[in-house]
Amino acid sequence: MKTTLTLLLLLLTLAAFAQTGKISGKVTDQLTNEPVAFANVGIQGSTTGTITDIDGNFVLENLKPGVYNLQVSFVGYETKTLFDVEVIVSKPTILSITLTQAAESLGEVVIKESPFTTSAESPVSLKSISANEIERFPGGNRDISRVIQSLPGVSSAVSFRNDIIVRGGSPNENRFYIDGIEIPSINHFSTQGASGGSNGFINVDFIKEVDFYTGAFPANRGNTLSSVMEFGFKEGRTDRIASRFTLGATEAGISLEGPFRKKKPGTTFIASYRRSYQQLLFKAIGLPFLPLYNDAQFKIKSTFKNKSELIVLGLGAYDKFTLNLGANETEDQQYFLGFLPYFNQWNYTAGARYRKFTDKGNYIIVASRTQQNNENFKYRNNDNDNPDALIFRLISNESENKLRYEQNMFVGGFKINFGAGYEFAQYEINSTALVPTGSGSITVAYNSLINQHKGALFGQASRSFFKNRLALSLGLRTDINSYNSSMANPLRQISPRFSASYTILPGWNLSFNTGRYYQLPPNTTLSYRDSLGTLVNQNTLKYIGNTQFVIGTDYTLQSNTKFTLEGFVKLYNDYPFLLNDSISLANLGATFGIVGDAPANSESDGRAYGFETSIQQKLFKGFFGIASYTFAISEFTDKNNEYRYSSWDRRHVFSLAVGKKFKRNWDVSGRFGLATGAPYTPYDVATSALINVWDVNGEALLEYDELNSQRNPFGYQLDIRVDKRWYFKRWSLNLYLDIRNVTNSVTQLNPTLVVERDDAGQPVVDPNDATRYKTKYAANEDGLILPSIGVIIEL
Repeated sequence: MKTTLTLLLLLLTLAAFAQTGKISGKVTDQLTNEPVAFANVGIQGSTTGTITDIDGNFVLENLKPGVYNLQVSFVGYETKTLFDVEVIVSKPTILSITLTQAAESLGEVVIKESPFTTSAESPVSLKSISANEIERFPGGNRDISRVIQSLPGVSSAVSFRNDIIVRGGSPNENRFYIDGIEIPSINHFSTQGASGGSNGFINVDFIKEVDFYTGAFPANRGNTLSSVMEFGFKEGRTDRIASRFTLGATEAGISLEGPFRKKKPGTTFIASYRRSYQQLLFKAIGLPFLPLYNDAQFKIKSTFKNKSELIVLGLGAYDKFTLNLGANETEDQQYFLGFLPYFNQWNYTAGARYRKFTDKGNYIIVASRTQQNNENFKYRNNDNDNPDALIFRLISNESENKLRYEQNMFVGGFKINFGAGYEFAQYEINSTALVPTGSGSITVAYNSLINQHKGALFGQASRSFFKNRLALSLGLRTDINSYNSSMANPLRQISPRFSASYTILPGWNLSFNTGRYYQLPPNTTLSYRDSLGTLVNQNTLKYIGNTQFVIGTDYTLQSNTKFTLEGFVKLYNDYPFLLNDSISLANLGATFGIVGDAPANSESDGRAYGFETSIQQKLFKGFFGIASYTFAISEFTDKNNEYRYSSWDRRHVFSLAVGKKFKRNWDVSGRFGLATGAPYTPYDVATSALINVWDVNGEALLEYDELNSQRNPFGYQLDIRVDKRWYFKRWSLNLYLDIRNVTNSVTQLNPTLVVERDDAGQPVVDPNDATRYKTKYAANEDGLILPSIGVIIEL
């Protein structure tokens, strides 16, 4: 067997010799879409290059298979570097490259800009990630949510969730866009009222680049307090139909792309479908829960002769979470089966973006619809066929219909963006639940339907001075909502923002940003009704406000290395405060299911502050990586109006991810992460042990009088990844080994309060108190070695 495998690898290697590929594409002006003729296009660090023709087209031929950095430059434009451009033999690499005009014209001078993404609007708190960086990230398993956890300012909750915690903010403070079209979440099994989940559902095969803002948000992006993630999806190939097959440890997928009509390649498409099979693995190893997910995505782009283009985008997911009732032997299995619900979720986003180019710029019109449906239910002893055993059932459906207009202009040295948006949103929920009362329980049910009309106006102007050494940007935005009179007043949500950046020396910049941002409370809180059907939160809730200050400096070397240091302050006001539990909603969102469906007011304040530093190495002479350290304090007020650590106060977060590309297309990379444990709230043991309480909840209640008074210990994780690629005339093969937590490090989290059970698995009544079960603490560990072997085939 060993000899056969060695011979097979040898034959694959010999077959891949003496093959070459090429890069072709077109260079255009970002604002007007006019071709940039006679631009220089070359491979970074080599003499290989060419110039574009009169139509902006170029071809680089006779390139060995592998990954290159491409540099594009022309007089009056900022030089652009495209990192990690992969060349394969079986098909040309086709690129669509846009150049940005220098905000202050310097005549016949080529503007030498940093190869790292930046802008006058967001000179700080912005990082860009390429598709190849996501693919090869150790421990990421091709999941963008895990990859960005290595960036400065970002931390995570626990290893089995994809919560994005940015600068001490809650996971529900993040927003996501694909080609300018907003999507509600990027995760399977997403938490309703937040944005976290278990697995990402954005297919890496689609991604061209990702811009990740942790502050300094442009004025055309609203309803966010912590981050904005802008995905740029690839266009389909223009020359022929191509395909890609992926097979990993937990899922399989297929992608197709190409022109609709080869002779008239004005319209291209890219589409994919993925399905998980991790439920089979979970069942095989005896886990009591079985998650299954599916997702599909597509993008169609049409280019018209009247200098306009149309993008049609669609993506959807269907997730199903069932219980493995046969795994009911151990204490852990019995505990999880006792409180975990059945869970079904589906969602989709369909949208279109029309862009018309003019001599002075362009305008875009974006229309989209998003819908998400959730069903959670739990029956006593998981007897789903017995209606009398119902503990709770929750069915919700939310939809958003959006329309946005934007105008982009370059006038008198000013870069100008302005526009308006409208949204009609509908949210419906049907909830039935047992509620403990006295020594028994009662059924509480409510149905709620709310309609919201939302509007926005925004504008931003940017300009460079002193031969591009100083860049200034001023933006203004306001949002309104028909939910109540406070939200309908545009003067209450005035949202100014200002950025400044000064080049001290070539490659060394000092930057500053401040802004006032607003975000709506989640629909789960807006729609809550009491037993009389009264919309109890309508007169008390406001937009959540947040004032931010960021100051930073960065230094870029010619070796594609960038050093950054930033300090930040975030001041929150009018955060929803849940009255039943006496806790700020800002502390919730790291569990599966639903959060925020309770009486609330807008009387919680918060603050997060700290600093972060990073060293990022884009691909250079085969090396790549990023090291980052973040110190952040996050606090919100409790019922006594005193500041307490929030659930997202990770304090110290360190990440080091490095890799090397070797000869014969081998890649080896690793990541080490270290973080302070998160705060946690102790259990209310006496109340949790009550028989009628435990029978309803199946898990312990928290003692919110001691909110986040305890803290978990430090945790660390080491991940490694090895890739090997073969390039053939008609296809290519990538095999990879990805091992998350290779040292099998285990972090002891706050112990779990459970009930003692007899040999039959039934709870034991406390012999000293017939109204309560006997309870005890069980170990709660986070950390498991997760090896993954994957295959990627491109045709």
